[in-house]
Amino acid sequence: MPVDNPSPLSAKKRRLIFSLIISLALLSACFGPDLPGAPQMPRLPSPRSLPGVDELLDQLPGFDLDLLRELDLPDLSDIADLPQLVDLPSLDVSDNAIAFTGPTEMRIEIGDFIRGTDIQLAGIVDGRAEFLFSGLRAERIAGDSLDFDGPWPNIGGVDYLLRLRVYRVTEEYVRAAGVHRLVIEGILPIHQPAMALQENVLKMTYTGSVGTGDLLKGTTFGYVGKAEQGAEISGIPAGDFPFRKSGDSLRWQGMLRPDLPSRFDLRIVHFGENSVQVAGIVSLQLPD
Repeated sequence: MPVDNPSPLSAKKRRLIFSLIISLALLSACFGPDLPGAPQMPRLPSPRSLPGVDELLDQLPGFDLDLLRELDLPDLSDIADLPQLVDLPSLDVSDNAIAFTGPTEMRIEIGDFIRGTDIQLAGIVDGRAEFLFSGLRAERIAGDSLDFDGPWPNIGGVDYLLRLRVYRVTEEYVRAAGVHRLVIEGILPIHQPAMALQENVLKMTYTGSVGTGDLLKGTTFGYVGKAEQGAEISGIPAGDFPFRKSGDSLRWQGMLRPDLPSRFDLRIVHFGENSVQVAGIVSLQLPD
């Protein structure tokens, strides 16, 4: 099916996005003390300073920036040379696989492994962090990279790519930020609306655009078409309202594969006669 091109943003939508940008300032209130030179009061972060968000906004001009709060990202506008999506290798995804890509930021304490990798912070001495990469020692200071390409541990058919840059080293922990990608093979979505995820989940951004009659990849929801009540979504449980307007939320949860619980918290970005665009956050219950 042909895909509709999103219409230019109206003044109303621009005001909405601006208000959502302001809401991102709440993030810096949570993370500000760990950022170099951070002020006592939260300041307005630039969403385009977050790694990978610039490309996301260019891809989906109507993306709801408020969704980025779900990633728990601080204001990174003072951090230079953060990795971007273009720093990840190009990727061809098969029909039975799905890839999630987006920004990430983390605090790594002494003794911790970076989740999904074989990289461990072994110690910190005089502002120099000693990491072990598959047991091999490597020192890192602020401005140095932390990269990983390999399988996610304790689960088959899941590959993880990570491009980080250290931006703060303290006596007890390191903070790093960048981009990451998760590629999952053999997806077979099963909708389980009552299923609950545990707390320790990996959160990634999700964007999708499908034509009428097609399913949103990774879910059992599909697009029926444009109706007077809004975008009609198939696969909604019986008895639930199947229509959504631009900006409305859409949640899918269940098993992405038999061994991988997941939840998609999406919003309708744009819909037309022939297609619908969605964006949001996917939460994945991956093993440690």
